[in-house]
Amino acid sequence: MRPTLEISPLVDEVGIKLTGEADLATARQLADALANVPAKSEVRLDLSELTYMDSSGLNAIVAFARSLNGGGPLVMLNPSDPVERLFVITGLEQHPKIEIRHTG
Repeated sequence: MRPTLEISPLVDEVGIKLTGEADLATARQLADALANVPAKSEVRLDLSELTYMDSSGLNAIVAFARSLNGGGPLVMLNPSDPVERLFVITGLEQHPKIEIRHTG
């Protein structure tokens, strides 16, 4: 079965919600969706239903964060446990343009 990634716009905020898996098979889809997000201010990625991410998905997110050029930050909302573990292992929380937030 091919991994799937569902991408939907956030209703009241600038950003997108990711559901499923962000990996080699879906990284291009993720990069394309991020490229279409207006990055004039804080951009949010709701990761609460993202069950898996590999280095390909991570690279797409980091490349987008780098492209913000003074916009941003890129806010990762409520990453699932496996995704947050990847962030800790890779030191993503140290990236100057990325912020990880947990909300209620």
